[in-house]
Amino acid sequence: MDSFILCASMDSAYRGYEYYKKDMVVSVEHKGGGVYSGVVRGSGDAVYDVTINIKRPRSGSCTCPHAAGRRIICKHMAALYFAALPERAGQYITEVEENEAEAEAYQEELMRRVESCVRGMNKAELQTALLRLLFEGPEWQYERFAREYARE
Repeated sequence: MDSFILCASMDSAYRGYEYYKKDMVVSVEHKGGGVYSGVVRGSGDAVYDVTINIKRPRSGSCTCPHAAGRRIICKHMAALYFAALPERAGQYITEVEENEAEAEAYQEELMRRVESCVRGMNKAELQTALLRLLFEGPEWQYERFAREYARE
């Protein structure tokens, strides 16, 4: 993933990709030197003037309420970026999908390992492990367990 998109939050980058795919970018103009300007539709009837600089990502601007006057990359800026450089949009979504597949495979393997471990424990080991998890975990977890399972 390139530096422009890495400077955006994951949410802004992904939402920007969605805006790009939904053709919310009204216009794109290459100003030279890695600078692009354009207009991006927001929700409702809102339209925003957007400028991005590929070489200096945080120097861009957008007139949306989220980004106005701040040095961030909003979803409108990300959408303009993808519209200006569509080949990078393809690279971005491929990487996102690969990362999601890796994360899902990791979670499935972790679940399998935990289930195997738990099934192999005797009652005393299970009780010790459960108490340790409850006492060392977040307070809400301890309280929820007490509400749902405590016998008085």
